[in-house]
Amino acid sequence: MLDFSNTQLDQTIVHYVGTADADDLTLSADSLDTSNELLGNLLRDYFLNSFKSTGFYSFTHDTSLEQNDLFSVCSSFFDGSIDFVEMSQTIAQRLKQVSTHPNIKGGELYVVSLTDCVVDGEMADAIGIFKAETKDKFIKIQRNGNQLSVICEFGTNPKKLDKGCIIFNTEKEFGYKLSVIDNTNRDEAKYWIDDFLNAKMRNDNFYQTKTAINLCKNFVQDVIRPENNFEKLEQAEILTKTRDFFKTNETFTQDEFENNVIAEPEVVEAFREYKKSYEAEMGYSIPDEFKISADATKQSNKFLKSVIKLDKFFHIYIHGKQERVEKGFDQDMNLNYYKLYYEKES
Repeated sequence: MLDFSNTQLDQTIVHYVGTADADDLTLSADSLDTSNELLGNLLRDYFLNSFKSTGFYSFTHDTSLEQNDLFSVCSSFFDGSIDFVEMSQTIAQRLKQVSTHPNIKGGELYVVSLTDCVVDGEMADAIGIFKAETKDKFIKIQRNGNQLSVICEFGTNPKKLDKGCIIFNTEKEFGYKLSVIDNTNRDEAKYWIDDFLNAKMRNDNFYQTKTAINLCKNFVQDVIRPENNFEKLEQAEILTKTRDFFKTNETFTQDEFENNVIAEPEVVEAFREYKKSYEAEMGYSIPDEFKISADATKQSNKFLKSVIKLDKFFHIYIHGKQERVEKGFDQDMNLNYYKLYYEKES
C-alpha cells in the first residue's frame, strides 16, 4: 500500500539525457526552485499520481548488491555520504550509459528527494527518478492589445508519466523497496527496469498471485482453443472459474485449483506441462501454495474477462452460469447460434 497524502518534495533537479546516437547529456548544477505553490503541486502530482500498484521491486545484482550502481548511489545519499546534486548527476550519467538502443528517446530526467511517504504502513523518505520522453502539442493564445494570436508549443503533459521509480529508504538489506512504472511497451524499453535499475519484482504474495494468474490466462489462450478441439465456451468457463477462485480464496493451492477450476484429468495434465514450460521461460518457479494477494487479483481482473466474439457484429460477455448458455446450428439459416437463458433484464 502506498500513501503520498503527506509527501513533500524536498529537492528537485532536472537533467537532459539524449539519444544513443548523440553525445547529448546536460547536467544541471543546482536544484529547481519549487517554492511557487502552483508549480510545486503540479510537479508533485505529475511525479506521484501514477503510483498506485502495490507490487514492489528491489535492486539486484548477480554478485553483490554493492555492485548495482543505483543501489550504491542511493545508499550513499540516504546515509549522507554524497549530496543531492552529485547523486542526481550520477544517476543521469548511468541512464545515459545504458541508453544504447537506437529507438530509445531522449528526454528530461527528474530526480527528487521525497519526505513522509507511507509504504505498507511504514513512514519512509524516498528518492524519485522520473523520465519524460513523450512531448504533446499545446495551443497557446497570445494577446497583444486587441490582437489575439494562436501558436503551437510542445511540452510534457503532467498527466502522462512515461517512466518512474521511487526508492523507499526501507529494507536496504533486501535491495530497498521500489515502486516502478514503465509506460513504454516496446522491447527496447525494457532497459529502464533491466539495465538502468537492474531490479526484479519481489517474490512476495503480490508477485506470486500475479504470476499465477498470468499463467492461467496464457494457458487458456494457448491451449484451451478451437484448434485443440475446445469450444470458446470452455475458454470462457475456465477464465470465469479462475477469476472466482482467486477472488473467493485466501490461499492458492495447485491441487485445489486443478480440482475446482480445470477438473478434467487430461486438461489437468496439459496444465501441468504448460506450467513447467512457462516457469522455464520465466526462470521462476511458481509455488504450489501461497497466500493470495487481493490487490494483485483486483489488478488482474481485467485480463480474465470471458468474451466470445461472433463475427464482427456481436460480443458475449460471460461472467458465470455457463450452463445457461446453449450453442447450436440452425440448418435453415446455415448459421451457428448461442441461446442464453436468464430470469430478468437489468
